[in-house]
Amino acid sequence: MNILNPLPDLLSFASFAPLLLRLVIGFYFLEQFSTIINTKYISKVDIKIKSIFKYIIGIKTIATIALIIGFYTQIAVLILITLTIIDIILEKKAHEIKKTKIQLYAFVLVILLSLLFTGAGFFSIDLPL
Repeated sequence: MNILNPLPDLLSFASFAPLLLRLVIGFYFLEQFSTIINTKYISKVDIKIKSIFKYIIGIKTIATIALIIGFYTQIAVLILITLTIIDIILEKKAHEIKKTKIQLYAFVLVILLSLLFTGAGFFSIDLPL
């Protein structure tokens, strides 16, 4: 026996969910960048790694802006998933990861995976095929 949806009219707004997820995770990453830059974390990094670190921040920034505006959303999500997993590995190696940060990374990865499978949603440059 199938149960009917009690509010079927709301299903027409289903494409707003990816839009909200895109905006929330995009502004989270932008806030994370401003925290990294304001704490002068870059100056603490070894000189050999500093150029690589700047490229990674640049790639993350471009992917985040693309995610917010909905331009090549799934490609941007794949880049952000990869870089988030690298962040987790590096923090685990440095023993700087806490339980609350693991939970935050889990939420971030779940939101990114959801966007990977659902697409960009409303108000995006990407068009579903």
